Amino acid sequence: MTLAIMSAMAEEIEHYLDACTVEGSREQAGRTLHKARYHGHDLVLVKGGVGKVNAAMCTQLLIDVFDVGAVICTGAAGALHDGLDIGDVIVAEDCVQHDVTVEFLGLPRGQIPFSNLRFFSAAEQLVARAMEVDLAEHSIRKGRVCTGDAFIQEETLRAQIQEELDGDCVEMEGAAVGQVCTLNDVPFLLVRAISDRADGSSDIDFQAFLHEAARSSAQIVLHLLEALDPEASLRAPA
Repeated sequence: MTLAIMSAMAEEIEHYLDACTVEGSREQAGRTLHKARYHGHDLVLVKGGVGKVNAAMCTQLLIDVFDVGAVICTGAAGALHDGLDIGDVIVAEDCVQHDVTVEFLGLPRGQIPFSNLRFFSAAEQLVARAMEVDLAEHSIRKGRVCTGDAFIQEETLRAQIQEELDGDCVEMEGAAVGQVCTLNDVPFLLVRAISDRADGSSDIDFQAFLHEAARSSAQIVLHLLEALDPEASLRAPA
């Protein structure tokens, strides 16, 4: 089974390119996709780009062209809880699009109109494995990832997202990956490390702590792969 690892930015995917044995690369849809090996796992590594459209397009490409058995999306996020510190990690139990708001239809934030789609659940086996990893310097917790095509800096919006969705962190790709994987019946995992507090200082914090957040999330995923049986099924029992 081939697993995909996707990050939005070069600073995030470079940790995997350094750690894995890259066996070949190809260009498709403006992306460089690397076939690689790590601890017995066949992998596809890709910098998918920032935002939901890039993430959704890249996820479908991974499924259709590479027939991946699961998609792991990693990188940085902004904290929605004051108790989260820079470098702490959220392993998503589920995810939601915080910028989908259609109030005139009476829909709650994140509900996609004319569908039953709102929250997308990550693969339980991958979540459990990720939570077994010990980071000496940072905490790891399960939570809800809230995705939107906006870099959150305004504290009123931060509070609304946290209150209405009970979210733990905000980022710009995860729920797009979750939606595409869910509709294709492909397991997924989101691992997000805190780079900023999604407030008025977010732009400064993000630039300063991006590398620390990228390192933390990569540590989780690489340790997960070391513990995961390459032949294990990641699909939930029927």
